[in-house]
Amino acid sequence: MISTTISDTKNRLSELLTQVQAGETLIILDRKTPVARLERIDSIEGNPHLVPAKAPWNPKQILALPIYSAAAGSPSLVDTVREERDTGW
Repeated sequence: MISTTISDTKNRLSELLTQVQAGETLIILDRKTPVARLERIDSIEGNPHLVPAKAPWNPKQILALPIYSAAAGSPSLVDTVREERDTGW
């Protein structure tokens, strides 16, 4: 088991992850208080916290989403901010 501070973990992350991959457990400390534990994952099978993506990431899908438009007759954001400033709130 390896214990290290947050700053040391940031500085040596690659080295520490290599040790975790080799089977070591890493305990990360914040001012001598344990805050996290890193352990090697042998398999994602049966692990409810690791669910593989159902489809590959496609950023073009986000661009295809419809753009929200305000309902007709509703005040614009600029008008709402001006009104808020005028009232002193």
